[in-house]
Amino acid sequence: MTGRPAFWVWAVGCALGAYTTLITIVPQAGVFSSGALIGLVVLVPLLLVGFWLFHRIRPVRSNPVRYALMAVAWGGFGAFGVAFAANTAFLSLLRKTVGLEFADRWGNTIVAPIDEELAKVAGVALLALMVPHLISGPLAGFGYGALAGLGFQVVENFLYVFNTITAAGGVHEVSDSLSSLFVRVVLSAWWSHWAMTAVSGAALGYLLGRVCRPMPRRVLVGAGGLALAMLMHAWWDSPTLAGAFLIKALPLLLVALIVFLLARHNERHRVPCTAQAEVQEAA
Repeated sequence: MTGRPAFWVWAVGCALGAYTTLITIVPQAGVFSSGALIGLVVLVPLLLVGFWLFHRIRPVRSNPVRYALMAVAWGGFGAFGVAFAANTAFLSLLRKTVGLEFADRWGNTIVAPIDEELAKVAGVALLALMVPHLISGPLAGFGYGALAGLGFQVVENFLYVFNTITAAGGVHEVSDSLSSLFVRVVLSAWWSHWAMTAVSGAALGYLLGRVCRPMPRRVLVGAGGLALAMLMHAWWDSPTLAGAFLIKALPLLLVALIVFLLARHNERHRVPCTAQAEVQEAA
């Protein structure tokens, strides 16, 4: 892998993202040590359980575990660092062009779906460039996309612990940490970043892995899946139905489940598809 440029893009991206994460989180963790400890106690098990679950998807499980770890690392560091910088710049531009009031209300709905979804699914694309056989179809893309989204989700949740404490004045550190984690884990973890990136990853897997399908169809599925992931993100971040977690969340979980079932069905036709492509190439 080290001989491929994509590996070095991944490595530099993860290193710069880790640096951004450290300089952002570590100073706050030093001040709010109780919040940091609570965050780690809750989020580390979530990361381990999520990794175990998503790694059991068969095209992921059949490959070395290091690829799954690389997907999580990209989500937690590479994608997070890229999105952190891009969101800041995009929001600043939005405030200057459309005004503070509109940007404060709709900024996250516009900015985050674009920056974050592109940054996260880029990790799946980098893995495909590093190991061409890895993203063999939509189910593999779903699994690695879910892992990248999981890494992003855990780091973002950890950062939001400190954001909540700071926004509340830093007086009730323990209760603010618990309330933040309740919202972002108990009420949101089931259909958050992992689901969005799983959808775009599945679409990318179809684009890259289903070589027997016509290219226009593959491009349409790839672009449509990315757009769908962005729409899922925008729906979740929008101020519409604020506080109605189940009403907003169930469509996201349903979409992810449908995409998973479609990807699994498609995987069962992978061998005939591959054979057909080999015959066409031979002809």
